[in-house]
Order: sequence, then structure tokens, then C-alpha cells
Amino acid sequence: MLQLFRLSATGLVAAFALLAFAQPSPAQSASEAEGFVQREAQEVINALQAYNEGELDEETLKRNFRERVDLLADVPRITNFVLGRYRRGADEAELEEFRTVFREFAINVYERELGNYAGQTLEVTGSVTRSPGDFIVRSTVRGNGNGENVPVNWRVMSSDDGMKVVDAEVMGVWLAQTQREEITSIIGNARGDVSAATRALRQRMQ
Repeated sequence: MLQLFRLSATGLVAAFALLAFAQPSPAQSASEAEGFVQREAQEVINALQAYNEGELDEETLKRNFRERVDLLADVPRITNFVLGRYRRGADEAELEEFRTVFREFAINVYERELGNYAGQTLEVTGSVTRSPGDFIVRSTVRGNGNGENVPVNWRVMSSDDGMKVVDAEVMGVWLAQTQREEITSIIGNARGDVSAATRALRQRMQ
């Protein structure tokens, strides 16, 4: 079962980090990586706040989020990582089907939990430089008064192609790595059949 999406305190993170995103200019410093995370989080927060206050209807919010994913997400890169070694044994049709369903599944998780995101905020609290262009940005996701404050770490990498969040750590769990472990376990149990993971994701959306 894909349990990583059940992490209860991560409504904002689900909206923000299930798919990685990029921006046109690469980070040259940890402070730029911090600003990148804060800006991208604020975009999500603003949309959710507008929805919560009745300024944005649910259909528009969903459409805007889907457009944002299509603009900013590097779905092939993410799915290649998630599939691990099984990517090499799959044909292009299988890979494309998995990418399509994976994207839809991630968005579906966000859309199902819209009501739980109200009032959440994210505050960047610092960062660590792992190596040039590779940063861990620390933040706190604050609840809406009823929920607890949760520390979230973001791994941000930069290159000539732009800045990307490639993973997020919530309550000690790195999400992309957990996705990979769960997806490859499903495929392994199906003797390397990537379509088994695709079917599992489809079932989760029902």
C-alpha cells in the first residue's frame, strides 16, 4: 500500500511537493534556495487562502494547480527515479502510461484533501549546503490552530536547467525515496512488470 501519501500533517506539503518543480534561474547560494522554497510555498498558500475565503472556486483552484504542475513539474525525471532499475526494462509505452497515471495520482491526492489545507502556512527557518548547487532548506509547516507544527526539510538542487525541489523530508521520511521503495516493491512482486505499479496507482484513485 502506498502509505507515504497518508502522512497526516502534510497537507501543504502534498500540494507543494508531490511533484518536483523548477524555476528559470539556478541557485547560486543557500539563501536563494531558501527564497525559492518560500516563494513557491507562498504561491500555493495564496491560492488555498483565496479558495478558503470564497474568492476562488474549487474548479478554478484545481485547474490552476494542474496548470502549475504541467508548467513546472519534471514528471519524466521523477518517475525515472521512482521506477529505479525497472525503468531500463520497460518499453516507452509502459513508461509513458506510468508517467501519466503517476501525475494524475499525485494531483488526485491534493484534490481529495482540499478541505484539510485551510490555514496552513510554511516558514523557512534555515538551510545547509551539501555541495555546490545542492541544498537542504529547513522549514516549519504550521497548522491551522488545531494541527501541530511539523518540521519539513526540502532538498533543492540547481543546474543550468533551473532550480528544483527533488525531495522533501517529513517526520523523518524522505518522500521521493519512500515512493521509490514502494513502487519498486510492487514491480518486484510482479516480476518486473511496470504496469503493475500503474494498476496499483489507478486502484488508489478509485
